[in-house]
Amino acid sequence: MDQPAAERSIPTPQPPIELRTQVLRPGPWIQLGYPNGFAFKRLSIRYPRLPAALRGLRIVHLSDFHARRGWWRAYDELIELVNQSADLILFTGDLVDDKRDYRPALPTIQRLLCGFRARLGVYIILGNHDGSLLSAHLPPLGVCYIDGKYVRLPVGSDGVELIGLPGVHRHDLDPHSLINLPKRQPDTPRLILSHYPDQVLLTRNLQPDLYLTGHTHGGQICLPGGLPILRHDSLPARLCTGIHRFADTWMVVNRGFGFSGPRVRLFCPAEVIQIVLEDAAATSTDDGRNAPLPAGPPGGNPPASS
Repeated sequence: MDQPAAERSIPTPQPPIELRTQVLRPGPWIQLGYPNGFAFKRLSIRYPRLPAALRGLRIVHLSDFHARRGWWRAYDELIELVNQSADLILFTGDLVDDKRDYRPALPTIQRLLCGFRARLGVYIILGNHDGSLLSAHLPPLGVCYIDGKYVRLPVGSDGVELIGLPGVHRHDLDPHSLINLPKRQPDTPRLILSHYPDQVLLTRNLQPDLYLTGHTHGGQICLPGGLPILRHDSLPARLCTGIHRFADTWMVVNRGFGFSGPRVRLFCPAEVIQIVLEDAAATSTDDGRNAPLPAGPPGGNPPASS
C-alpha cells in the first residue's frame, strides 16, 4: 500500500437509505502469516424502479488478495462460497503482494481466478501492488480487465453499467478522461470499480449508484471495535472501511482478503461482500438463492500446502 495523500474536504455522508446490511458470518479477529478465514457480508440495495431482469441479481465484491507463493485452504473455501453466491464477480485490485515481481504469486492467482464461476463473468481492475505488466496474464484466465473502460453488461433485456477507473496508481487517473464516458442510462444500475477510496471525490458527475473500492484493508491492524490504526488513504479514518453515503452514491470499502506489510490482521477480519439488487416496490425478491450460508468455524484453517 502506498502513502496517504493529503487531506481533502469531502461531502458529509448522508443518513443511510434503501440499504440493508447483514453479516452472514463473522471472521476471525486475528490472522497470522496466511489467509485463514473471512467474514461474509450481504448488502441489499433497494431501487425504486428496478427492471425485472435485475431483481435478485447477486454481485460479489472481492479485493486485495495480496497473493504470495503457496495455496491455503481459505482459498478453497473462498472459491466454494463465491461460486454459490454470485451472478457477477467484481474485483478492485491488488491481486499480488510483491510490487517488484508478481511472478512467484502468478500460479496462485491463476488457480484462484480460474476457479471462480459466475454466469455474468468476472471483471477486474488492478491495484498499486500489481503493476501494469500483470494485465497481460488476465485474458487467458477468462476474466475481463476493465481498466479505464466502460462496459454495459446485458442482463436479460436490461443491463448493468460498469466503469473501471484507469491506472494502477492514483496519479494515473486523469479526471478529464472521465468526461468522455457515456452518460448514465435511465433505470440502469451503474457501478464504479476503483482501487482507491478517495477517488470517489472525482466521480460525482458519473452518478454511480455504487462505488466499489479496497486498498485500505480496513486498517488491517485495528483497535478493539475496529478503529483503524493505518488507513493509506486521504479520506478520514472512519471512511477506510464499511459502507458510506456520498450524495446519491454508496461507497463500499472492502477490507480485502489478504494483508500487506506485517503478515497479521487484528480486529479487522478479511471479508467478502455480496450485493443483492432489490426492487423497493416488490414484497419479496428472495427466490431462495440468498438464504444465509452456514457460519463455519470462527477460527482459521491451517495451510493446505505452501
